[in-house]
Amino acid sequence: MLKNNLLLALRHLWRNKMYTAINILGLSIGITAFLVIALIARYELSFDTFRVDRDQIYRVYSEFSGVFSGQNRGIGTAVAPWVDEHVSGVAYKAQFFTTGATASPLNPQGKAMDEARQNDIAVVEPDYFSVFSDYEWLNGDPESSLAEPNQVVLTAKKAEQYFGVVNPVDALGRQIQYGDASILTVSGILADLPDNTDLYFNDFVSMATVESGNWVQKYKLNDLGSTNSNSQLFLKLLPGKQAEDIDAQLVALERQYEAEHKEHGFIVNYKMQPFSKLHFSPANIGIFDQSRSPAHLPTLYLLIGVAVLLLLVAAINFINLETAQSIRRAREIGVRKVLGGSKEALVGQFMGQTFLLTAFAMIFALFLAKFSFYYFADFMPPNLTFDPFSPQVLLFALGTTVLVALIAGTYPAFVLSAYRPALALKDRIGVFGKGGGSHNLRRGLVIFQFVIAQVLIFGSLAVGHQINYLLHKDMGFSKDAIVYLNLPWRDTSQKYLLAEELKRWPEISNISLHGSPPAENGYSSSVIKFQKDGEELSHNVFRKFGDTSYVHLYDLHLLAGRNIQPSDTVKEMIINETYARQLGFQEPAEAIGHYLDYDDKKVPIVGLVQDFHFRSLHQVIEPVAIADDHSSYGTLGLKLMTGSTSGTQLEGLLARLEEQWKRFYPDNTFHYEFLDEAIANFYESEQRTAKLVRTATLIAILISCLGLFGLVSFAANQRTKEIGIRKVLGATVSSIVGLLSREFLLLVIIAFALATPLAWWATRQWLGDFAYHIRLSWWLFALCGGLGLLVAFLTMSVQAVRAALNNPVDSLKSE
Repeated sequence: MLKNNLLLALRHLWRNKMYTAINILGLSIGITAFLVIALIARYELSFDTFRVDRDQIYRVYSEFSGVFSGQNRGIGTAVAPWVDEHVSGVAYKAQFFTTGATASPLNPQGKAMDEARQNDIAVVEPDYFSVFSDYEWLNGDPESSLAEPNQVVLTAKKAEQYFGVVNPVDALGRQIQYGDASILTVSGILADLPDNTDLYFNDFVSMATVESGNWVQKYKLNDLGSTNSNSQLFLKLLPGKQAEDIDAQLVALERQYEAEHKEHGFIVNYKMQPFSKLHFSPANIGIFDQSRSPAHLPTLYLLIGVAVLLLLVAAINFINLETAQSIRRAREIGVRKVLGGSKEALVGQFMGQTFLLTAFAMIFALFLAKFSFYYFADFMPPNLTFDPFSPQVLLFALGTTVLVALIAGTYPAFVLSAYRPALALKDRIGVFGKGGGSHNLRRGLVIFQFVIAQVLIFGSLAVGHQINYLLHKDMGFSKDAIVYLNLPWRDTSQKYLLAEELKRWPEISNISLHGSPPAENGYSSSVIKFQKDGEELSHNVFRKFGDTSYVHLYDLHLLAGRNIQPSDTVKEMIINETYARQLGFQEPAEAIGHYLDYDDKKVPIVGLVQDFHFRSLHQVIEPVAIADDHSSYGTLGLKLMTGSTSGTQLEGLLARLEEQWKRFYPDNTFHYEFLDEAIANFYESEQRTAKLVRTATLIAILISCLGLFGLVSFAANQRTKEIGIRKVLGATVSSIVGLLSREFLLLVIIAFALATPLAWWATRQWLGDFAYHIRLSWWLFALCGGLGLLVAFLTMSVQAVRAALNNPVDSLKSE
């Protein structure tokens, strides 16, 4: 019986090759999208799930209110010892610093073995490995390997990378130079952790190294007043203890902060963040790695929703085509029932046919998924790979095949098996016309498909329009042809010599030493006070430090006053329009000549610049002050001449820049970045979203049009004789095309009417994340509806025109 059903299924699929191809193609595309997105979701949701006692681990972070409001994943360095002394219910605490530094492994003679490379490093206490107890020690232990200054513990892969050893333990006792001067000895080796962790550190420096003053960066220890985003505190609670128990005890520390630092103008609340939520938290209280965007849980849920919808669209295609084709099989079903075939046997036969077709689609989908991982490489999470023959993928593929077959096959199977033999043998069953008992459902399914397609079309147009707006909006400063170099912090003299050398180059029109470009992901702010009419005003002001060329290099628009004068420390400031208005000046230029209370001294306002966007367009413009402070110089900005920014000329110029860099910084890696590219990277996540939406739109349109093509084709075949008679009676090709297309076009118009409010709402929600965004104009909706109708009409016209051009003699000769 099974063999017979298999042969019948293969024969039916082969006899209806076009519909089989449409079904396999549609299902395989839908399954591919579902499979790829499911793997992404599984990977993102798996982060740090392997941690022991994960639900008992919390991070303490800072939340500010008052003059300055916001959140910071870091805390003051005095919080950890305070918790140690005053808080009960904590099993272990891990205070550590996240930092970056260049690392040069040294040979036994103390010479660098390789070029210094930037690394992500954690400066830890031994108790770090009590809070996170999942590490396997290949050699050493926390108490002995991290107890003394100048000790570093490496993971196995990092030991192999640094020293080229086959056995990682052979790296013990070797030395590494971090930054310009810190030479540390390898004192322990850890086994590598899985890739799906946000604690991605491979170099663990002893806290005693920082305390001894021999680390590349200086940290102000036991300081409550300053909040450093690199200063971390994780707590593992005792069994039975809750975060609320710790929150109640931290109130005393918050009161102490408020009492000791009233001059700040804001208060700090210390919050408990579950470790399990770290991966999906916003960037300011999220992951440590600034080189990648944090995972966004709503976007992940959106992806899952898109995957399910695309799978449903593909299943709907199958349901529509199979129920439409059931008319062709009506006589076969009638004969089988007359000869004693049971309903159960017919359902089993049709479900088996669906499973076979779905299996073919799944095989094709696995190959499409492999291709998708290459095409969407920039969208995929780091370290996520796809092996179509891995047990996990094969098991998932089997489950998806069964699920899709049940969704797509159950309804057609029961529709087919429910036909009454008398009606089936008399051909009294139609597609969308009389006698078609399921025609309303098919209409509804076609509408549902095109609602999804129209929403995605509008989303794709709106997202693309917004991203174009973001990338081309005037930021208030010049960003073209500007390249900047990140300078080593420790070497204070070489930067001036390098700048003087580059000023002689004719390819460079302007040079500035400064803290950072006008716009960046990070920022530095300070509470600055201002006395006005006997009242003290406090504002949180974002600071930009640069030399006298800073304003000219970036073409900041000086509206009034003058530029700053050279100074080793902050002696005068330029402010933006927003800050001037917040100081109470209706005419911003009136602020010039007034004094600000900054760093315990009076600093005059000497200039006013036009507002500029110093962060992404997600955020509004806030108060900014520009000053000269030589100790903050960490960047060298270069304005290139127009003729030096294209092709081989640019490559040659960058190569010469690297040569000069090696003259002054032989032990540091040459790294440059173009400002316009850095600003474009602000919207990396949005650009990935745009690519996803475009692809989902194309998939939804393709699947919907495949189904529409199949339905029109089948309707044309069912009405072959009617079309022949109409042509004999004088009907034109256009009237026959209209006859076959009219009802389907009406369904697409209904879908557009239903999709419009959904698309408007969804797009408004997405645009709400931006302080500056496009307006949803009527032409976007008109373009969306026009594109939907055009695609649907062209799809239908291909088959409708073919049917209209057939010779009526061929269709009527059997009558």
